[in-house]
Amino acid sequence: MELRELAQLALKEALGLGADEAAVIAHRSISRQVRFANNEVTITKTWDDLNLYVLLAKEAKLVITSLANIEPDAIRNALKDLMGLVAVMKPRPDYAPLPEGPFEYKPISGLYDEKIAQMSDEAIDIVQEAINKALEAGGKRVAGTFAFGVEEASLLTSRGAEGEGRKTRATLVVRALADGEAAGMGTTCGTRLRDLDPASAGEEAGRFARLSLNPEPLKPGRYDVVFGRPACAVFFDIVAGMTSAFYVDSGLSCFIGKLGQQVASELLSIYDDARLEAGLGSRPFDDEGLPTARKAIIEGGVLKTYLHNSITAKRHGTSSTANAGWIVPQPWNVIVRPGDLSDEELLAEVRHGLFVNNITYVRFQDYAKGDFSAVIRDGVFLIEDGELKKGVKGLRLSDNVLNILKSIKALSREARQVSHWWMEWGSPAVVTPLFLAERIGFTVPTK
Repeated sequence: MELRELAQLALKEALGLGADEAAVIAHRSISRQVRFANNEVTITKTWDDLNLYVLLAKEAKLVITSLANIEPDAIRNALKDLMGLVAVMKPRPDYAPLPEGPFEYKPISGLYDEKIAQMSDEAIDIVQEAINKALEAGGKRVAGTFAFGVEEASLLTSRGAEGEGRKTRATLVVRALADGEAAGMGTTCGTRLRDLDPASAGEEAGRFARLSLNPEPLKPGRYDVVFGRPACAVFFDIVAGMTSAFYVDSGLSCFIGKLGQQVASELLSIYDDARLEAGLGSRPFDDEGLPTARKAIIEGGVLKTYLHNSITAKRHGTSSTANAGWIVPQPWNVIVRPGDLSDEELLAEVRHGLFVNNITYVRFQDYAKGDFSAVIRDGVFLIEDGELKKGVKGLRLSDNVLNILKSIKALSREARQVSHWWMEWGSPAVVTPLFLAERIGFTVPTK
């Protein structure tokens, strides 16, 4: 059964069972992964998943589910159970109807590449190129993952929204070790094969590993910091994620009550752009069927919007931003506006400070205030007079989201699309330059 036929079946059954409203997404993904360790490929895997996601509403009561068994009888039985559940639920005071369609969706270029969709042995060549470059640059042992595949979706709603799309994706993460403590990381990603640069990702991982040899402890305190692109992606993923109205309403955001206020340096502007050419998160419509668009999240340091679906928008007395998520509104592509300095010129701004390539295991002590700590890794260096002097160990990043935002002094001019496994707040990709922030706090980890 084709995806559209599957969505039509589920929508017809839901309305036939008495639902006032329904939305259905039929989604198929074919995902492949090449894992490598100790300089060689260790595992290759393929997943072929077909899932049905269903939203049902009746008398302002709402239920959502996902189905892996897409046999017609299984779908009917599951929907009957859902309608039985709706019957005993209480109405939602914040219920909002689905958007009224139909809608027109303009195509987005660069989202599908047959070369990625059909890739097989070429994946091994890409991995091998990254390994070789990492070793040439100074790594001794190289590991990581290359994940790629194709996905397609069909959306139907009872209010006339109809959308279909397909997209390819590929993400390579390379980690190199020069010894037990000296590590580096490089990444490359995109929706098109020509967007990938495995040689640069491998070279960066190997170079940072080599530069990290014989790291020395550094005293805790406050330092001016240049954040590498993997770290920037983690940080701006958090920032954009915290502007989701779901997290604002849940008390899990430091942007509560700050709309229209200065929350960051005037140098910083962040956009959500679901229509970015070749963006990993690009899509013409959200999960409610609304056409997507580019929007400012933070502009000139001012918080411009929360990200909304229909229900959170009603709760806030505004309109949806086309970021549904039926439950959690989310950013699609997080775009950080670059500055006007080269990477080298940005480093030259630092007389005495740190370069932090990546941050991981981000844990919040207080979400509403923005207090957090994180492990720094994969290339942490002391900067002296604009140069990376030596590897640093023994420190943990311990600061505040709002403080870092307000402490941004400069950004580099080269922005790259980044996606890797430490981005935990749901952004498919962050397009980011490097940034320099002043007087960022670091502590010594405790056991």
